[in-house]
Amino acid sequence: MKKFFFGMSVDDVTLAHWCKVENFRKLIDFLDLEKIPATFFVVPVDEESGKPFNQLPGDYAGIIRAAHEHGHAFAQHGLSHNRFELGIPPDMILDLPHETENKRFARENADALAREHSTENCRARLRQGRGILENTLSFPILGFRAPALQESPGMFQALAEEGYRFDSSVCLQETGWDYILDRMEVPPREITRERCQQLGSKFQGCLLPLTCDYTWYLTPEKYAAAMRLAQHDFRQCLAADIPFITACHVDPVFQGEGIRFLHELFEFARTEGARLGREVCFENMETIAEQITP
Repeated sequence: MKKFFFGMSVDDVTLAHWCKVENFRKLIDFLDLEKIPATFFVVPVDEESGKPFNQLPGDYAGIIRAAHEHGHAFAQHGLSHNRFELGIPPDMILDLPHETENKRFARENADALAREHSTENCRARLRQGRGILENTLSFPILGFRAPALQESPGMFQALAEEGYRFDSSVCLQETGWDYILDRMEVPPREITRERCQQLGSKFQGCLLPLTCDYTWYLTPEKYAAAMRLAQHDFRQCLAADIPFITACHVDPVFQGEGIRFLHELFEFARTEGARLGREVCFENMETIAEQITP
């Protein structure tokens, strides 16, 4: 039976106002109970205080080391989660209501930002954040996802030159962000192998595109539509033989129907894979990158 990879990921680990320590612990416990090895993207530096993550309240480093020993992977989520530290977020994010000022800033400072996001500058920021994580955690950091899915040519070149094994800074399913804006009538974008290959040309290493986060403050009213979208994306990734990579955020997944949604999605993936004669393998993204890289 041919394998098909499902990669669960978690964003904004340690990020102030988006990751409470108790929710981080609860999410790890939930994923362990579901037998899902996940990939957690950690913010190295707190933007408000300038402190490294291991100096924040709560034993983040100890929690991460213990989870790593149990099969979870930990990767880098920028330097301090600044919107423009390595690139510019896509329109689907800048169109969100709370991003109005950032969208204006990106438009008015496009040339200066392009110069700022040189490969040299991006390498320095990547190296600073990675060093903080590795020196604290004592294991290598092999993967990356940019904050707010920002990107630039300099960022992707810097990731390659710094030897990251995989990147997950691009998105396959923008419709999830339409749903956040209550545009429930927008149909799902099509996911094809050709589109995935086009995105893959941005990065010289293993690119593992995100579908989307279906659980962002998920309300009961949006639950059925979000599940239909996730099932659509899973089936299209399966048909195209593209790893299905989804995400949640630490606090938002608990503020709504997110945990119930993830449990149902995991069960759907197992059942649908069996129905179609595929072995659905839940793996962390380091393992997926190793398995699919020639």
